[in-house]
Amino acid sequence: MPFYIGIMTGNSMDAIDVVFAETDGVTFLKEHGFHSYAFSDKMQKDTAALRIQLTTCQTRADIERLPLFEKVHQAYIDQIVACLIDFIKRFKITPAKIAAVCFHGKTLDHYPPSRKDKTNRKTPYTVQMGSGQMLADCLYRHLKREISEKTVPIRVIYDFRSDDMLNGGEGAPLAPVLNAFQARMSDVQNRVDINAGNTSNLSLIQNGEAVSGFDLGPCNEYVDYLMRTYTAFPFDENGLFAKQGNLDVPLLHTLFCQGQSFYETMPPRSGDPAIYNTQSIPAFCSSENLADKVHTAVYFAAYLMVYGLRFIQGAIPHRFLLFGGGWKNPVLKETFERLLFGKGVVLKEHAAVFQEIRNRLTGKPLIQLDEQAQATESLLMALMGAYFDLKKPWTTPQLTGCRFPSVCGIEAVSDETRLVYTDKLCRACF
Repeated sequence: MPFYIGIMTGNSMDAIDVVFAETDGVTFLKEHGFHSYAFSDKMQKDTAALRIQLTTCQTRADIERLPLFEKVHQAYIDQIVACLIDFIKRFKITPAKIAAVCFHGKTLDHYPPSRKDKTNRKTPYTVQMGSGQMLADCLYRHLKREISEKTVPIRVIYDFRSDDMLNGGEGAPLAPVLNAFQARMSDVQNRVDINAGNTSNLSLIQNGEAVSGFDLGPCNEYVDYLMRTYTAFPFDENGLFAKQGNLDVPLLHTLFCQGQSFYETMPPRSGDPAIYNTQSIPAFCSSENLADKVHTAVYFAAYLMVYGLRFIQGAIPHRFLLFGGGWKNPVLKETFERLLFGKGVVLKEHAAVFQEIRNRLTGKPLIQLDEQAQATESLLMALMGAYFDLKKPWTTPQLTGCRFPSVCGIEAVSDETRLVYTDKLCRACF
């Protein structure tokens, strides 16, 4: 049975997650090793600066001409290669056993069809940085140099969002198919899976199939911004600040209004920090009463998760599976539970919405935290690689709004003679 390495670097830019997984892409999926590698502070800062510079670009060539782009791209590929070399050694993986390395790349900007009110652009696009060909070539050279056995060519499957975007889809979320795959391997095949990442997203699973999926809004995005701006910490570890704070209801209202057009958009939809106006946070958030602001940002993340359930058609499964790094903050889970049970504070204009959501639940909420799901997003990449090899569609009109089911991804095979790389940006980049 094929083995795939999955690599994910999320919007939070805190880590490179790598998994080694075995799957036939049909009924079987098993994790054989996982490790998370921290990004350097310099990499985080340079990437954040590059995202800002991108706002002045109108074409792919504009981005590639930015001096910082070439520097950041090279550093990004170099760090991923270093992580892969360590990972292969750590888990004693024989290169010949790897069907493919499955690589997401780093998202720098995202302008899906559902985003209609933020720019004058008419053509949707997504910007992922990361040359799959360069990754294949560099990894091959390193393995050939560092591993004594004969090294086989390296395949990299990548650029997973472009096919869906070029097919009229949102390009996200990608998780529903994996969530459904895992549900079919369990005894709970009717549920709502909620991922708490930089952005939170939802997968509706019915009878073991992904019926719907969409982004909910910022989860770690606002909290991490506050922590990095006003403290020496990159995130609110174990909810230390959030636990000390109290809910600021006017701020809760302000946060909702900042991204209201997105939060009230019917799915399919996908998000991006720019859509939530993260850049506007300094206008209404300062270091004064920081614990209250962090608590409110965490509360808001849970608020959007429950609010988003309104877009599920018909009965809402009462079983919830929670995964993703955001759930490590206990205040998030506590708030999510309280809101589902009707015990949390709700803005008066949303009181009827929250009540209607609770009325449509199929029973008393049963909430399970999947504490072993640390590898979920990198596992997602591995399974997407298997689907690509089988030529199985990953996205569908009901999940992303694409015109027809899309097989997602392209492949690169290592080539020691290559000197020029034209795939540093994804195909759906403007």
